[in-house]
Amino acid sequence: MKRFAIYAVLLLLIICPLISACSKKDGEETKGAIDEMTDHAAEVAVEKIRTPIKQAEAARKLEEERVKKADEALEDE
Repeated sequence: MKRFAIYAVLLLLIICPLISACSKKDGEETKGAIDEMTDHAAEVAVEKIRTPIKQAEAARKLEEERVKKADEALEDE
């Protein structure tokens, strides 16, 4: 019986640290310099792609407004 108690205590001493070690979550990892540079380069590339698209959309809206005003002027006559 004494031997069983010793093995039980040893087993608990081994299992408890293992369980607590596995349950801990790592903190948020900070981005490295390479990741930050990659993210910045991606943002710049996206902005360079979006700028002409936004300009084209603005030009299309202006053209639609101009055509609409011209149609209204023709209808009034």
